[in-house]
Amino acid sequence: MKQSSMEKKKLKSINDLLPPELIRAILLRIPIKHLVCVRCVSKLWNTLISDPNFAKSHPDHSLAPSHRCLFLQGNSHAYSVDLDALLQDDKDGVDAIAISFPFKKKPPSSDDFCLVGSCRGFVLLHCEPRFFILWNPLTDSSKRVSYSPMVNAATSYEHFSVRREALLYGFGYDASQDDYVVVVAYKGKDRENHFDLCCLRSNSWINLDAALPNLLDWYNLKSKGLFCNGAIHWSTHEYRFNILIFDIKPRTFSTISGPEQLACSYPSIAVLPGCLALYYNNRDSRNIHIWVMKEYKVQSSWTLYEIPLVCSKFKPLCLSANGDIIGRCYPWEGEVGFYIYNVRGELLKHVQYIHGDLTSHIRSIVHLDCPLAVPSNIK
Repeated sequence: MKQSSMEKKKLKSINDLLPPELIRAILLRIPIKHLVCVRCVSKLWNTLISDPNFAKSHPDHSLAPSHRCLFLQGNSHAYSVDLDALLQDDKDGVDAIAISFPFKKKPPSSDDFCLVGSCRGFVLLHCEPRFFILWNPLTDSSKRVSYSPMVNAATSYEHFSVRREALLYGFGYDASQDDYVVVVAYKGKDRENHFDLCCLRSNSWINLDAALPNLLDWYNLKSKGLFCNGAIHWSTHEYRFNILIFDIKPRTFSTISGPEQLACSYPSIAVLPGCLALYYNNRDSRNIHIWVMKEYKVQSSWTLYEIPLVCSKFKPLCLSANGDIIGRCYPWEGEVGFYIYNVRGELLKHVQYIHGDLTSHIRSIVHLDCPLAVPSNIK
């Protein structure tokens, strides 16, 4: 009898020992590629993971977010590359996973698709004429969003394209409304600047002209914005370099300046997971300078990384916990590919990769419109 009682105690599951709230908190920290396995542990775990609120919270709590690079080749092929695996693997090749485009029918070859940006697992595509596609490559959920009403009502361009004619545009997430948004600033028929915001869940456009900064025309804008820390960012140059910020929740503009030691008037901006970054070729020092803002909006937190100037263009994509930098590099000689450097600027590895338009992103199981189960094909 005593032995039987002890065996029963040993057979108690973790569901009996821990409250569901604590189990959920633990599951939120599991990397996304392992969720398929752990959801099979019990009905409770499957229920917790399949909850839409779990999917929404996972990107903010996972201890090991999956950093990937999405490539588009033409209008029919897309590939995903695991950037974390490049840091860990010793091989020189790239494991590129083919991804189906989010269309039931193949689009006409004349259509021009490009990547606008990525945010919390979603990627925003721009397509001529006059629409966006919001797409989660992992769950294969997508939504088409037209901006024709905005164009027909206000713009002075006969064939208006956000990518070509907008003063600025960007894609981000409004945590207060649990909604994804697109913003577009453009010059209207009245020759005045206009600023519109689209809420992607409802597919509705809102006019926010009052939020525009007065000196927008004076900015030398790079019109494509990047999302980080609840705001969309653009590089600008008026009297000196600044970063123009649109905070999505309060819907207000502000600016922050680059580091005082910045040795370039027109650096490019990037988002390395969780951090804003600036980068440029410094030909005086024969290095590529990458400035990373370790604490958001804290001027003193700008940190400089320097790597050898071995290419005509280097775009940083990922910064590991130990300071290794993965970037896309176009060398003067040799193969284009991923170049990986350590914090001392030493080349660790060069990995060839497929060509195409690209954006870095994380993977998430969020579905825009309805509840979901975790996809069974996560790799």
